Amino acid sequence: MESSALAAFWMDFNRLYNENGQLYHRMARACGMSDCAFWLLYTLRAEEAPMTQTQLSELLSLPRQTVNSALKNLVRAGYLRLEATDGNLKNKWVCLTETGDELLRRTVDLVFGVEDAAASHLTAEERATLLALGQKLLDACRAETENFLQTTSIGD
Repeated sequence: MESSALAAFWMDFNRLYNENGQLYHRMARACGMSDCAFWLLYTLRAEEAPMTQTQLSELLSLPRQTVNSALKNLVRAGYLRLEATDGNLKNKWVCLTETGDELLRRTVDLVFGVEDAAASHLTAEERATLLALGQKLLDACRAETENFLQTTSIGD
């Protein structure tokens, strides 16, 4: 693919990615949440099980401090509680409270409905193709990033 075609691809791809992020930002705000709080609660609901702060940070690709700040606010508001994992007081499970579960029924669960309605506009084959191509691009970007990081010494 020639350089101008690649540039056009990345321009369109990034526009779609950013517009999608803006839609989720608007839904998070409509739910009365920061983006990070929304994604923490969204992920806990989607995973259907308690997770540690580290697991949430890794799954969401967010810095631990960002996750920690949002978790503190959600715990303070009574939506989440932290429970020590098997004898480890440092690493704690992030669990929904009853109040948190009620919040998710009024917010995140409705967002899942929006997603399902949107995805229903695609056929099963189109959804599978979209995921396969997304994974293929991510794998290629990961490999190229590793190559870049091994061969580049910007700022050194």
